[in-house]
Amino acid sequence: MRTATWPGGSRRRRGHRPVLAEFRLTWRQAVVRGLRWGGLGSGAAIVIAGALPGQGDLGELGWVAVLAPLPLGVLCGTADRLRTRVRLDEAGLCGRAYRTCAPVAWSRVVDVRAERRRDRTVVAVYLGDAAPLRLPAPYDGGLFDRDPRFEQKLVLLCQVWEAHRHGSWEPESRALR
Repeated sequence: MRTATWPGGSRRRRGHRPVLAEFRLTWRQAVVRGLRWGGLGSGAAIVIAGALPGQGDLGELGWVAVLAPLPLGVLCGTADRLRTRVRLDEAGLCGRAYRTCAPVAWSRVVDVRAERRRDRTVVAVYLGDAAPLRLPAPYDGGLFDRDPRFEQKLVLLCQVWEAHRHGSWEPESRALR
């Protein structure tokens, strides 16, 4: 979690708003996600190898085909950590997973709360005129997907929203003048 920096570093640029907070998957969540993908790939390789006629045992190449998806899955999980982000700034929040960032203005946000979805607790942002937006990060999962700072991140997100909602937010750019 990063807080109160300018996009692209510490230098202030014209036209850019400071990033109040940025949330990503934790390293543990990314590795677990990658291991799940790799495990699915290994399972598919075992099923395919077992379905081939005349293949009683797996040779050396077969074991490579079974075990290779695990490290590839970990690499994909790491790349997923780099891609998945939620950024808070003065204008609103921007949640990005696999597509471009779709900014949501603070004036459109009606409520921010934690909800249970399947085996995870995710942050849901309720909008006045649309369906709720479920943020890709932060989230708190089961035994291996646990984020020990999930509650802190949720409280920070709620505080920033409340400050913008009640107009008590004083942007850094105005405070410096």
